[in-house]
Amino acid sequence: MTARSQGLIVAAFAALVLLPNLGVAPLWDDDEPRNAACSLAMHATGDWVVPTFNGRLRVEKPALVNWLHLAGFAVAGVNETGARLGSALLTVATCLLVWRIGTAAFRPAVGCWAGVAMATCLWTGVGGRAATPDAPLVFFTTLALWLFVRAARVPPASGPGWRDAPVRLSAGAAAAIGAACGLAVLTKGPVGVVPPLAAFGLFAWWQALLDPARCGPLPTRAAATLAAAWRGVRPLVILGAAAAVAAPWYAAVALRTDGEWLRGFFLVHNVGRFAAPMEGHAGSPLLYYPAVVLVGMFPWSMAAALIGGHAVRSARAGTDGVAVRLLACWAAAWIVPFSLAATKLPGYVWPAYPALALLTGLFFADWVRLPAATTDRWMRLAWVLLGGAGVALAVGLPLVARRFTPGAEWLGLIGIVPLAGAALAWACQSLHSRLAASAALAATACATVGLLMAAGPAALGRAGGMRHLIARMPAAAPGGLPIAGYRAPPSTAFYAGRRAADGWIADLWEPAQVAAFIADHPGAHLIIDARFEEEVAPALPADYRVLHATTTLPESRRILLVGPGDRPDRLAAEAAAHRQ
Repeated sequence: MTARSQGLIVAAFAALVLLPNLGVAPLWDDDEPRNAACSLAMHATGDWVVPTFNGRLRVEKPALVNWLHLAGFAVAGVNETGARLGSALLTVATCLLVWRIGTAAFRPAVGCWAGVAMATCLWTGVGGRAATPDAPLVFFTTLALWLFVRAARVPPASGPGWRDAPVRLSAGAAAAIGAACGLAVLTKGPVGVVPPLAAFGLFAWWQALLDPARCGPLPTRAAATLAAAWRGVRPLVILGAAAAVAAPWYAAVALRTDGEWLRGFFLVHNVGRFAAPMEGHAGSPLLYYPAVVLVGMFPWSMAAALIGGHAVRSARAGTDGVAVRLLACWAAAWIVPFSLAATKLPGYVWPAYPALALLTGLFFADWVRLPAATTDRWMRLAWVLLGGAGVALAVGLPLVARRFTPGAEWLGLIGIVPLAGAALAWACQSLHSRLAASAALAATACATVGLLMAAGPAALGRAGGMRHLIARMPAAAPGGLPIAGYRAPPSTAFYAGRRAADGWIADLWEPAQVAAFIADHPGAHLIIDARFEEEVAPALPADYRVLHATTTLPESRRILLVGPGDRPDRLAAEAAAHRQ
């Protein structure tokens, strides 16, 4: 198979998972609408420097993700597709980078399997279709890894003893790596450069320890090689190039906000998140991320034990050892620090997935090329686990649908795909066609994850959500429709902001603020969390009532659209009673 054909296969698998129904589902969770609402404000005001959320300074994330949204808005409109398009396209590019790394570091077959595994694992479908900074962060850090592979001569052995040679980057290569990391810093802050640099330094140190020219006890060699290994990576050049790319925007936002953005971002959302759990996102230091990775790499993780064992054996000996060591350092540089951090989220370790996909590709390429009876027996267990996952989906998805969106129980039919894929892979292996069995797993992964991502959120989103509620509002006047939110979810800022004159809505927290807002904007509409309905009622005019209601996903919060109407209802009656 030619390199072009392999690239087309990887791109096709990625596109099938990432692009169908990209904009059909409403913005999900809290992160997507927060990012998109910030981009909406930039779109409305033309200010591309200072991130704001609903009129307030937003210190959680740098601005590069918002610039991607603005590009998506220009192509697809100010909607869900526009907000997610940049993430999807960059994730396709990430899968192609994984293919190129595998081809360079191992051989073409490994690259192809690795690219397909990256494209069709569950978390690629989740993160690659989300309007968050995660997809661009993964792309830019994977780009840095690819540049390092090319510069450090990690590809297959070209001469005896090369694989134990120390790493020595040229100044130009280090600058290119730093530029990629600088774009990652513009995406999500210091995490864009610190883990990659740690991975490269650790790998260079490991290589130096294996240098046959160095003798003596391990502690002595470790101390003697540390400084030399780091010098070979040229960390100052990498950091300097990263600063040259990222510093102009950081300086501009610091000047525009009198340093407030820098203080909030670095002290609260970097140091603070590491030191203490934020927003309830905590987990076990030992178990959280291993469990996340097993779920995120589904269905390829059905063979996780075999993949891990093969990686350990390859790292110890053979022509693939040096590349496996690099991938181990890369994965550890992401997973270990975030396991130690107090705040934990599944997407934090997504940048480690390219390394995991490459180790997956190495295993399947070697299983096809160098079959072993013991491995064959254990692969039977992988097919059983895959079939069991299909049963779990067939049972679990209808239960979830029955709770959130009755009528979408048909989603359980998706479970048939891994069931059928497991049976087909078993049959192919029984016919001694390991290539066909592996291809059956790849097709199953693509179909299962693609259907889950394209059909699941879209079906759940039809039941309600903020998009559904805002669509029921009256047509806006030429100057924009006066809208305010009372303790409303973040998605209100995006969906209602598109109907407002200046791209954002008033955010109210006290009943007195509600009364003042309506007095200043007669006929204004309010988005109210139903938990605070009785609290707000006394501040409303007598003719105000609940016009429509919806339930947000996945939090299951009841949200009300309140405005002037002709018929009395409970909320309006309560307001009148309080006035008497």
